[in-house]
Amino acid sequence: MMDPDNNVQAEDSPAEKAVENKPAVEVSSPAPKKGLVDRALPWVIVAIVFFLIGALLTWFVVYQPKSQALTTAQAEMTASAASAAETTTKLQSTLDAANAELSVAKENLTGAQATIEAQTTTLAKTELLKVIYKFQSDVNLARVTLSLEDPASSNQALSFVVADLADLEKAGLDPASLSGFKTKIEDAQANLSTEPAKSLEDLQTIYSNLLLLINNLK
Repeated sequence: MMDPDNNVQAEDSPAEKAVENKPAVEVSSPAPKKGLVDRALPWVIVAIVFFLIGALLTWFVVYQPKSQALTTAQAEMTASAASAAETTTKLQSTLDAANAELSVAKENLTGAQATIEAQTTTLAKTELLKVIYKFQSDVNLARVTLSLEDPASSNQALSFVVADLADLEKAGLDPASLSGFKTKIEDAQANLSTEPAKSLEDLQTIYSNLLLLINNLK
């Protein structure tokens, strides 16, 4: 006979085994929801990547050519400045040389002008002395012919003396230095026939005054 307890145990045993052999069902917990930062982070990364790509493109497409152009322009400006400085230096040297030559030319011109003035003065004095020496020669000729008792030749010589005096007056000689000559010549002409001795004294006075005039002009 079976023990009732054993039957119950026998009947319960397969069930328990079945329960024990049934795999346990795992209950999955719901995934936690992503936060706002987690959801925005990929877009931020993408935005940063695109920003970096845009920055690189901007650099290579815009700024790098401009930078190269600026560098080239600066180099050209430096070269131009150096060339301009060199040209300025050459021009300054040329200008200094021209100024030096001009100074020398001015000095030479001043010297030449002084020489010309001196030569002009000398020439004028020479021309004046030439007229005076002719005057003196004609007076001396009148004296000689009068001493030889040749009144005709003396009268002709005195006419030359009158012309010589007119030439002296035209030469610009100081009128004060010629004062008295005209009167003495007129007296010599007036006394030539009547008082030849007095006319000879007048001619001697004229000759002496001419010597004094020549000495003052030298």
